[in-house]
Amino acid sequence: MSPIQPPHPPPKSGLKADSSHPDPADDEPSPAPEPIAESDQNLKGELAAEAPNPDDHESVTENSPAPESGQNAATPGEDETTITGPTDPPVAVEPVTGEAAEPSAAVEPYVGEPVIAEPPAAVGRLATALSQLRAAIGGAPYPLVMPSAEEARRVGAALVAQLDDYLLPRLARLDAPLLVVVGGSTGAGKSTLVNSLVRAPVSVAGVLRPTTRSPVLVSNPSDLPWFRQGQLLPGLVRTPESSADPRTLQIVSAPALGSGLAFLDAPDIDSVVEGNRKLAAQLLAAADLWLFVTTAARYADNVPWELLTTARLRGTVIALVLDRVPGEAAGEVTAHLREMLAARNLGAAPLFVLPETTLDGQGLIAEDVIGPLHDWFGQLAASATARSAVVRQTLDGALAALGPAVAGLADAADEQAVAARALDERVTVAYRTARQTVVEGLRDGRLLRGEVLARWQEFVGTGEFMRTLENRVGLLRDRLVSAVTGRPLPGRNLQTALESQLVTLLRGVATDAAEQAYSAWQAHPAGAALLTPELQRASADLPERADRLVRDWQQWVLGLVREQSAEKRVVARGAAYAVNGAGLAVMIAVFTSTAFIPTGLEVAVGAGTTVAAQKVLEAIFGDQAIRGLANRAREDLLFRVGELLDAEAARYTDRTSAIGLDLAPAADLRRAAADVEAARAELALTGSAT
Repeated sequence: MSPIQPPHPPPKSGLKADSSHPDPADDEPSPAPEPIAESDQNLKGELAAEAPNPDDHESVTENSPAPESGQNAATPGEDETTITGPTDPPVAVEPVTGEAAEPSAAVEPYVGEPVIAEPPAAVGRLATALSQLRAAIGGAPYPLVMPSAEEARRVGAALVAQLDDYLLPRLARLDAPLLVVVGGSTGAGKSTLVNSLVRAPVSVAGVLRPTTRSPVLVSNPSDLPWFRQGQLLPGLVRTPESSADPRTLQIVSAPALGSGLAFLDAPDIDSVVEGNRKLAAQLLAAADLWLFVTTAARYADNVPWELLTTARLRGTVIALVLDRVPGEAAGEVTAHLREMLAARNLGAAPLFVLPETTLDGQGLIAEDVIGPLHDWFGQLAASATARSAVVRQTLDGALAALGPAVAGLADAADEQAVAARALDERVTVAYRTARQTVVEGLRDGRLLRGEVLARWQEFVGTGEFMRTLENRVGLLRDRLVSAVTGRPLPGRNLQTALESQLVTLLRGVATDAAEQAYSAWQAHPAGAALLTPELQRASADLPERADRLVRDWQQWVLGLVREQSAEKRVVARGAAYAVNGAGLAVMIAVFTSTAFIPTGLEVAVGAGTTVAAQKVLEAIFGDQAIRGLANRAREDLLFRVGELLDAEAARYTDRTSAIGLDLAPAADLRRAAADVEAARAELALTGSAT
């Protein structure tokens, strides 16, 4: 993002220390002016400072606001507050460009060109694009346990909060008062600084930690309606009273603060209370300008630098206050801090250095100490052009930062969809193997071994097979014998054996598939989180459903044979019993060969019985008809088995389908982000589309 550039570079201010309060750094010759890299913090076009007169007895900061023309700068002796202890005035260290001005020349602040109002249509299109982006972010869940999921949820929540808290409200009112969020480490003196800037104890400060439990917003009375409306930071309840509830926002009126600018005293960014840390980050994301406060003892802490980097990446305008600096260490500490800022591309951020000092009776920093910082903000408040530049620069930077952040969310959404498909595929493989095992079991004759083979031989060897095809008398005789002896009919024994053998096969393949799918999911981080112990086994009611499947299939086969018999006009006496015998023969045939032509293995296993069944059935139905019967019976059985195994697999896949993961969220995110970027480029908040 290009920094705000004035039509001509502002002059460089001189840096002069009060002779009565020498700064250790002033013992050395002043270095020659250095050019610096451009930065998003470059506001010199709107906030140029005035160089001091060598005769004035006040330290003037580099690029600090100058007094109005015709007025003399206040001296310590004119302040109403008496300061005891060290009274070195603050040194605002701000990198500048251009040539140095003569020490005695007063430089008037540069005022840029008037801000041209953007076309309402462009603003409306951007607002619509942002609303659609918000919906896309909210519609992208990250339910699967993946390495990117937790970070995506965090970033997504932060983006939604920034859209609600800042981007949408600010875009709706570009002319609303500028919000300066004052943030920093625990005990850095944020509340004291805010109180001193508005010259009233508006934010409670204390020695207990955390020092700020709920945020305090301080504004000019004329700006209160905007902040009370709740468009900005809508999730915080407005209250006029101090509160320990972090969900509240205390609104305080400060007549001494110029209109057009407000301060928000945020909780500690490194608070021991997690809620305070989250709230501080949320408030910083809603800032037009972040005033970061640190101390000589804490400026190198890691947490503040992480947030400073985040603010820079978001394009937020930043100013810094180095507080409580011992006089003898001011030069060394300031130089080191500037090196750290430059190393993180923050070298152009205004830096104000406040010395160690004693507070007055109200707990305020003396006016001559806080004066340069107070005047800097005073000039910002007085210039609508400067405020607009800050707002537009921060807003444009925040909008530009949405693209990379949303791209990360889209990538994480893709990973979720890919992981869900991978989990489903592992289940599919497991149960596809189960189906194939059933197919092979029907093809290779293994189901004719053992009990089925014995019952089939019994069925054929006793002559019952032929009797069921010939007449009713034989069946009645066998039933009578069965009733007297208590022995079941051989045909019924065969049907039961067929049923038992097939159910055993189905239970075995279902159990194996469940174990295979369980192990496959357990090896995947997303799958392991979805597993429950019962998934490792087949369903508890599988035996019952398998029994029902086989019985229903047997009845269907008998119906098929009956239908074919009617078509062939096999309606002689005993035809109903012929259907039973033929049906059993068809079932045996299904258990051996797809083409109903037995292989050598089938003949060996079935002891020639399959051939016998084929010959009998061919005699009844004809060669082509019996082939059709066998194929249809096999297909129907495999279809029923497929449904059974699909129901078993659904115990797994229902867990991924319930999540509702697909590629739509990622595509929606990318499309919405592209729309926002196109609308941002069209609006050109900073005067360019970059």
